[in-house]
Amino acid sequence: MGITVLTGRFNDGPFIGLNYQTPSQRGVTSSDGSFLYMEGEDVFFSIGLLAVGVAKGGPSLTLASLHDSGSDTAVDLLRPDTINRARFVLSLGQEADLYTGVVIDERVKQAVSHRANEISFTSSVETFEQSSSVKAVFEQLGCRFRGAAEARNHTRRGLLGIRAKRDVRVPLRDGSYLLADVFHPVAKGTYPVLLRLSIYGRAFTIGSTHSENDHKLSEEREADWYEKSRSQINAYFRYSETCVSANSSDWVPRGYVVVRVDARGVGQSPGKLEPFSKQEAEDYYDSIQWAAQQPWSNGRVGLYGASYNATIQWNVAALQPPALKAIAPLASDADAYRDLAYQGGILLENYRKWWFENTVWPAKNPHSDVADFVAGLPSHPWDDGHYHGEALLSADYPSIKVPFITSVSQTSWIHSRAGFEAFMHAPSVSKRLLVWDASYTSYMYEDSKLDLEEFFDEHLKGQKPERRPPAVRLVMRTGDGGFEWRVSDSWPLRGTDYRSYFLGAGGSNRDGHLLDIPPTKDGVIEYSADSSGPVEDVDLAVFTSEPLEQPLELAGHFRASLWVSSSSTNADIFVAIRVFDGSREVQYRTREPGSVAPLTWGVLKASHRAVDPGLSTTERPWHTHRQDDALPLTPNETVAVEVELMPATARIPAGYRLRVEISAAEGRGRIPGFERAYDESYHKGVVNRVFAGHTHPSSITLPVVCGNNRGRDHS
Repeated sequence: MGITVLTGRFNDGPFIGLNYQTPSQRGVTSSDGSFLYMEGEDVFFSIGLLAVGVAKGGPSLTLASLHDSGSDTAVDLLRPDTINRARFVLSLGQEADLYTGVVIDERVKQAVSHRANEISFTSSVETFEQSSSVKAVFEQLGCRFRGAAEARNHTRRGLLGIRAKRDVRVPLRDGSYLLADVFHPVAKGTYPVLLRLSIYGRAFTIGSTHSENDHKLSEEREADWYEKSRSQINAYFRYSETCVSANSSDWVPRGYVVVRVDARGVGQSPGKLEPFSKQEAEDYYDSIQWAAQQPWSNGRVGLYGASYNATIQWNVAALQPPALKAIAPLASDADAYRDLAYQGGILLENYRKWWFENTVWPAKNPHSDVADFVAGLPSHPWDDGHYHGEALLSADYPSIKVPFITSVSQTSWIHSRAGFEAFMHAPSVSKRLLVWDASYTSYMYEDSKLDLEEFFDEHLKGQKPERRPPAVRLVMRTGDGGFEWRVSDSWPLRGTDYRSYFLGAGGSNRDGHLLDIPPTKDGVIEYSADSSGPVEDVDLAVFTSEPLEQPLELAGHFRASLWVSSSSTNADIFVAIRVFDGSREVQYRTREPGSVAPLTWGVLKASHRAVDPGLSTTERPWHTHRQDDALPLTPNETVAVEVELMPATARIPAGYRLRVEISAAEGRGRIPGFERAYDESYHKGVVNRVFAGHTHPSSITLPVVCGNNRGRDHS
């Protein structure tokens, strides 16, 4: 039997022209970076006279495999000799991303050999980077000496079998282009693609690299993300490489290509930055079709991302690009007026300013124009063409036929309703709904990881799951931070009992009752609309139930049907439902220590109270928000309003009380700095009223889960 000569390569290469020697083989690595060895042999690598290191021969090595002796086989990216060795070898490469590797020609070998006796990889990282001999090599060669974090990150990708190509041009139909980063397996082949186009940039966590310092900071954030505790990282960025989109470290080792595209006007992509626009959707379409035609692609493209990276998936999915086979818009918005801008007709003023100034603006191309997104919102206070293609797009659900898995972050100030609307109204024959809690990132990357893997494996790889997954998985919140997973074949849950509790006014001028039967006595509670101060000063009309005789399990849509009046011509109506155990409020948010958010909430500007009967359902009213339907109040005239409250889940034990709070501004639980618009003209010095009783039967409606829908998720 003959002795087999084996071939090996460096996953973080290729390193072309590297000297190698084994007891049986010697030479230089070939044009594809390969070297020869025999089973069990150590391979010694060098650059001219400089010994780079030795490793046990294998088909796939990285620079972290190399050591000073063959007996040392530990792989540790934080070892000084590993860092120094990687920095030195990688800095010999000319490309910024090292995609085609490092070529070690005679010129390089001569420069290195001249200083070989003065270079020691075993010195400290600081000593090594300050070495005059090391500096002299790279000054002579005209190469940039790469940072320690950059070298570790590149080598880490090699360990994971990932090759990264940066600043790839994606051509567009109008002759322009976008820039993208592509992460694909080292092993040659064709793979399904997970793509996201975004305005948040391609730098690690968020932002763009406009300078060498930006690049350095991005590399350091990446290294810290892998190497240090993430407990100190903002929860929004703790789980994701780049702002709630697909992690290359998760998906590329599973046989996917991950593509991150900068939208127009972002990073170094030319053009005008136009968030949520028709132009952006068309660019997304072109990016999907481009990705499907690349040599590393199997022609099947999926979209994956949350927040903004989810919202714009609906817009491009409605255009039906042929290569788009599956989408995962997670914790999304969809209706540009109702979700993004004017919940209940009240502008998300401070949040949208903060969002644009702190997340969008820093990532923009400094040479590009930007659509005045923030100014456009107050200029269009009604649901008009501005939100349907003239500036922003809203989801066209009837045109969305691609398979999707979507989620909601229940009762959050954003992302809390679009997924429900999509699941109920999009005609896709394959659709799944995940109901997470408000703080969604851990649910996205940990709890629902298997859901997402199964979904994309099925639709992009053709791998059918062993068992058919449920159409709906939901977090049933049990109070004090607890929850259980539930499953259902539908949303809303079949057989939901929409149970009304009626407001009763009597006794104290500010304290009403919450009753399970309509009260016979009429009453009214007044509260001040003057709510410009701190949250503690927001005046409330409060309605509290007796202790529950039976436990309640709730899952679905809530609403408040109220009779109200104001001493002004308009009113902002905020409704919150809370749960109390005696005098202690029971918090239902999960993974949010210290939260004082209500169980659920809703808002409505009274002049926007007109509803469309054809679009309203048992679950929720549909307000038209059209200027032609405006209904200003006549001072002190009583009118009926329907307030949509955010869908939610909760298990409430017997003995607990329900409490309804009605106010003219958001109460406890609002996020400082994210306040909604406040118009003093109908707040200052104004008194609002809530009516209750036989003549004006104000109520709230709760979605009570019946027994046959209480199945636990045993997955």
